[in-house]
Amino acid sequence: MRNDARQNRGLLEKGLYLLSGFYEAGVRLRSKGFENGIFREHRLPCRVISVGNLTVGGSGKTPMTMYLAQTLKDSGYSPAVLSRGYKGKMEKAGGVVSDGTNILMGPDQAGDEPFMMAACLPHIPFLVGADRYTAARKAIARFTPDVIILDDGFQHRRLHRDLDFVLVDATVGFGNGFLLPRGILREPLEALARADAIVMTRSDPTDIAFDAKIAKAVPHIPIFRSANRPFLYGVVKAGEEMPIDAAAGLDPYDFGSFQNKRILGFSGIARNTEFRRMVTDVSKELVDFFEFPDHYGYSGADLRRIFKRAEAVSVDCVVTTQKDYARIQGRIRTPVDLAVIGIEMDFGSDREGLTDYINQFLKPMPSAG
Repeated sequence: MRNDARQNRGLLEKGLYLLSGFYEAGVRLRSKGFENGIFREHRLPCRVISVGNLTVGGSGKTPMTMYLAQTLKDSGYSPAVLSRGYKGKMEKAGGVVSDGTNILMGPDQAGDEPFMMAACLPHIPFLVGADRYTAARKAIARFTPDVIILDDGFQHRRLHRDLDFVLVDATVGFGNGFLLPRGILREPLEALARADAIVMTRSDPTDIAFDAKIAKAVPHIPIFRSANRPFLYGVVKAGEEMPIDAAAGLDPYDFGSFQNKRILGFSGIARNTEFRRMVTDVSKELVDFFEFPDHYGYSGADLRRIFKRAEAVSVDCVVTTQKDYARIQGRIRTPVDLAVIGIEMDFGSDREGLTDYINQFLKPMPSAG
């Protein structure tokens, strides 16, 4: 029996190795096509900043996109954000999620992440569409932005970008170093050379070994370090219908009130384990936790099961992520309080340097046409 299991594992590894090889060959062929001008790269009459990564899974692209959009807006620019709209009904056709004043799509149409970003940054236009060039032209015609931000744009090379940020999760790195499906890489590591800057997410300033490895691989590229900072987005009071009751008067970074509460948590994100650990650290008494796949479409039965369990174990509060809340808001009356936790980028001592670096690329501000 043990030999059979070992043999099956060996066959699986060989199969993954072959598939990974075919995938890599396709990626390299496509890359050569862009490098040699076989595939056309479109330029826009405004600046373009891309936020992307080399790996699958959550590396912090959404909070980084939001950070850039808000930073640019605060600096006097007029940004628009383009996202694919993954798993949204408008992913293929494309469309405007927010015109900078009104939200025009729900999460089912826009996808959970674009809807969440648009709800958090209502003064910035957000668009979705798998064809980023078409979406960009629509953004320019309707909103005349001077900067367009591509969410998850590193592999979308049809659209020329002026600044490419590649995010690297310091806790995961590049996995086993292999491409999909044997590993977690979307492209070979040498693709890092296309980046203009690298952002280390979930970075521990005391662990410099991985940072040094990156710096050695691409010594000409600046590296900015960031940490994930949780905040209380808001609280839906028991018995009230969503949408959320903003946490007015509360310090969004103070989780002291959770210390003495019995909590049940749930999430459907790429890094459920990390969110569970964060909730455990905050509450010290996590009674139960429900995990779902990333971008999970919650059914009514799922929500009833979660809150029925919350009542059965007499919790004081249910906790979920801001991304999950985008998918369930307005769909259920909560029998207990529902706290929604968001994540933002904290660049610490690198914040000023990053802002200067961005302005260096964007000035003088071009006129969009």
